[in-house]
Amino acid sequence: MKKQNMQDERILTQRRKINSEAYGILMIVLLSSILVQQFLLNAPFKQYAVEVICFFGMSFYMIIRHMMLGLNIYGETKQAKDIPLVNSIVTGVVVTSVNGVLNYSKYAEKYKEVGIGYFIAVLAVTFISATIGCFIVLSFLGYLNNKKQAKIQKQLDEEEQDE
Repeated sequence: MKKQNMQDERILTQRRKINSEAYGILMIVLLSSILVQQFLLNAPFKQYAVEVICFFGMSFYMIIRHMMLGLNIYGETKQAKDIPLVNSIVTGVVVTSVNGVLNYSKYAEKYKEVGIGYFIAVLAVTFISATIGCFIVLSFLGYLNNKKQAKIQKQLDEEEQDE
């Protein structure tokens, strides 16, 4: 009989929690690095391409792995149904803020000539477009996730009936 290393479940849970927190911090730092290099430093894309590839690659990996395993990508809480809407609004605000600052810094003289109304109209269209686009993508991912969960549940039910 092989001796197995038994670990206390509490220790294992804490280690997983620490790894999860570290992953979250790393993703925030990668996104911050991308935004700073792109918008504040005006760096060429090749300078921060590795960060973009890592950030989006890991994001897609996490989504695909969750969906392949049938795990709910938005969690199991009561607020999970609101996550696509909240994330869409937050994304719309962030995209609009970044776009507004960049547009105004580049085209301030143009906006002073034609009036601030055009600037506000651009911000409104940007917010609506970003929010709706993000909501559509998140809703589609939720739909695919629910479909995969239903397929797995059906397979489990069929296996249970066969026994």
